[in-house]
Amino acid sequence: MAYVLHYMDLRARGEPGRWVLKALRQEYTEDRINILTQWAGKKKDFEFEVCPVLMVDGQQLHQTLVICRYLGEKHNLASSDLWTATRQQELMESLHDVSNYVATAFISRLRGNLETAAANVKQVKVRIPVVLRNLEARISNQGWIHSDQMTWVDVAMAACLDIYQDMMGKDLLVDYPRSQALLASIKALPPVADWVTERPPFSKFEDPEGLF
Repeated sequence: MAYVLHYMDLRARGEPGRWVLKALRQEYTEDRINILTQWAGKKKDFEFEVCPVLMVDGQQLHQTLVICRYLGEKHNLASSDLWTATRQQELMESLHDVSNYVATAFISRLRGNLETAAANVKQVKVRIPVVLRNLEARISNQGWIHSDQMTWVDVAMAACLDIYQDMMGKDLLVDYPRSQALLASIKALPPVADWVTERPPFSKFEDPEGLF
């Protein structure tokens, strides 16, 4: 099955799905939509008028974590234990909540509302340590989140950590050695490593300079 991933020309909420697809070695193509010049004219193409969207057998699948979970369960990269899977996703949802502040900060900057942008960046800096503290406590001795083997949650979490580290500085994880090791393990997967090397830099919209 060849997937099609529709997303803007950003890392943001598209990056976890990309990393999961790469880790699974699944063939896919990507429709990269310029957020400034193309998105307004394309959003009506999608059922919920948002993206990322993964095309699966001609059907649209929306929402970052739904896409990642589907891929993990479809291709045997998910926990079979309900409680474990639920606790894993609890962590992902907690980190994903922070992305709302990030998105609002970037949109506010684009609109020239620097005060609102700064207020949302402040919330990011308040919430990230809370999530990281809980993540650190839930990484097993084997190096995976609530598990003794890698799941899609580890891959998606690493993709998010990579974004936040690039935005907020390489010392973001200095007090979280297990989280550092998790990120390093996922980035060492050859398909992920290749993607990190070849992917485009931050777009102008999500360039963290001047915000973080």
